[in-house]
Amino acid sequence: MSCLTVSIVNYKTAQLVVECIDSLKRFAPQLARLDIVVVDNASQDGSLSVIAQAHPDVRLIDAGANLGFAGGNNLALRECRSDYVLLLNSDALVEAGTLDGLLQVLQQNSGVGAVSPRVVNADDGADQDYPSSFPSLPEMFRRAWRGPQYPAAGRTEPVLLERLHGACMLLRGELLSSVGLLDDGFFMYDEDVDWCVRARSKGWQLWLLPQLRVLHHGGKSSGRAPSGRRAPLELSSTALRMRYELRRSRYRLYRKHRSVAELLLLKGLTDLAMLLASLRLLLRCIRAQQRPAALALLRANLQVMALNPFVKVDERGA
Repeated sequence: MSCLTVSIVNYKTAQLVVECIDSLKRFAPQLARLDIVVVDNASQDGSLSVIAQAHPDVRLIDAGANLGFAGGNNLALRECRSDYVLLLNSDALVEAGTLDGLLQVLQQNSGVGAVSPRVVNADDGADQDYPSSFPSLPEMFRRAWRGPQYPAAGRTEPVLLERLHGACMLLRGELLSSVGLLDDGFFMYDEDVDWCVRARSKGWQLWLLPQLRVLHHGGKSSGRAPSGRRAPLELSSTALRMRYELRRSRYRLYRKHRSVAELLLLKGLTDLAMLLASLRLLLRCIRAQQRPAALALLRANLQVMALNPFVKVDERGA
């Protein structure tokens, strides 16, 4: 029987990981043997003990440091020889038939390299924002104007996409050698986009399967609101760091796959957006109750503006 390795990266979300594994076992596939690996990114909150107690049969890896999403997954995947690999967020839950449905499509379509299900809110089942194209400058303007995207809405047949949702992406094991692992120069954000670009450059198709679903809480590790939802002004230190990491990752993505002119334009537009946002934050500083959060956001914006888009910074702190 084929083997399906599920890679889950944990950062201070032990209970969600336990629930995620519960769903994997409850709705285990019939088409492949399940092998679950959890990588803990130095949570330092007893996560490994909690997960081990709930699921002693699951393989646990202590990263020893916060390696980010890509680096954490790569620890699980570097020696992986499974037929299929599922990258699954720690705050996601599979439903009955999801795993077998994903596996069946790959088994029946040799030109498809990776597939993803519809991603919906864990609380109400509504579609989550699903960016489905490379974040080119025109595409980012379209998103800013039109808002969230729902490529699965009203669809039942597979949808060919430029990129898949990193929250739940099933890929052929052979692609780990032909396309490569995730680029762990991305700490968080856009590592899935980069991998999808590389897979498509090798001739592989990427399919969204609207008839299958994964339930996704969203933002539990990063501290940021799920994509498509407005975040409150009061943000955690983790969420503030993710604002920085999002832009750093986007610059890395453009260095790899876009021209210097596009990278410079992205930098200019990003700094302009940060400047305008900072001016609004200065107005909020007038109100004493909003001042601490506004100042924290202002400092985060200044850090983004100080980023050099040409510097390849691969060292990541915890």
